[in-house]
Amino acid sequence: MGRCGMSADRPSTNDSPADGSPSRPSKNNRQGAAEGISADELGGPSRRPVAVRENAHLRDEARAARFGPGDTAPLSEVPLEELSEQPEIQARLTHQVLSEWREWMRDYDNSHIEYLSPENEVVRAPLENSYQESYSRRYYARLKDFERGVNRQYDNLTTVMLTFSASHENANGEWRCPADHLRDVMDGWDTARKQLYQVLDGYEWEYIRILEPHADGYGHLHVGVAIDTEEIAAEAFRPVVRSHVGACDSAGSEAHELHKDGLGDTVSVNGDIDNLGSYLSEYLGIYGEEETALDRPLTEQMFYAITWATNSRRLDFSNGGQEIIAGEEFRRETGLRPEDRGAAESDGAEAASDGSDGDGEESEGWQVDQLCHVDRGEPEYFDATAGGRLTGPIDGRSGVDPPKRVD
Repeated sequence: MGRCGMSADRPSTNDSPADGSPSRPSKNNRQGAAEGISADELGGPSRRPVAVRENAHLRDEARAARFGPGDTAPLSEVPLEELSEQPEIQARLTHQVLSEWREWMRDYDNSHIEYLSPENEVVRAPLENSYQESYSRRYYARLKDFERGVNRQYDNLTTVMLTFSASHENANGEWRCPADHLRDVMDGWDTARKQLYQVLDGYEWEYIRILEPHADGYGHLHVGVAIDTEEIAAEAFRPVVRSHVGACDSAGSEAHELHKDGLGDTVSVNGDIDNLGSYLSEYLGIYGEEETALDRPLTEQMFYAITWATNSRRLDFSNGGQEIIAGEEFRRETGLRPEDRGAAESDGAEAASDGSDGDGEESEGWQVDQLCHVDRGEPEYFDATAGGRLTGPIDGRSGVDPPKRVD
């Protein structure tokens, strides 16, 4: 099968470091694609593949089929089922994945979902994704519901902020592959979260977690914990921080201030949920009327592209935190206390609070009919049931991006 127009997608290893949404509509007859971002424009890790870890799962737009040296193509453009011999599957370069995310974002311009009402009327709503301001405001609303809920339920509220990160440099002195770096941070959190449950055994508590970009586009994690207690010392969370450092070689005890009494800025304790909420809300991406995610600095856009490529949720709550939010939503919508809900209503509210990225819920009797793009003239329609997030593993390249061991 011919593979005309395929461009080389080979990683460079000589760069020096300084330190849920629907598939996009078809691009047929669409406005011009988003301009690609060059490696020089992005700088930093732009020429590094986003991942080299074996079996790392990425969206098809972030994966490439490699047929031989200098002969690769984005997996989204290669019909693997038609090939007699399967190519090697590897991740694309960081600047290429950023360009794909930007194009995906622009595909949402003037795109809509058409619903069919119980009265058989067609109602059109904008097609949204979680990187748009409208979603960010929904995230902010959930955060405020969490604030109100714990303030209402906890007699002696204390809040704790934990911060987890990892080195952006690998053992070879090069930039880390950004998706592998993010996976390391989240793997460290998976271990730390289990330790957090042990440390807070016997307390009533819930948490919020949010991924945020550093200035160079790499991600790190904030975890805000609300606890019903008059006082708790930062030192109580030393095992939590130590577990993250132990599970993530590139985290480092010095970077997480394990040598300090009270753990420095890694653990911050205060008695005001508003401080916690205000701090976290800064990272929800509420850009303003004249600004969108595509107007943000390229390094910040790189972070969004990496979370998109890895299907990483940027904001999440503990299971109990989701229930608190559902209760506050019920209180606001009905004027009743959450405990006054009937069994069926309660089950429904909890089911709606599943920590999803905000995918819309269909009201009873309403049905998604079609996707369409409306620019000028008649709408162009697409199949609303086709596609979905297409993801899969890469073959990986052992030894290309060894994490830096940080003491």
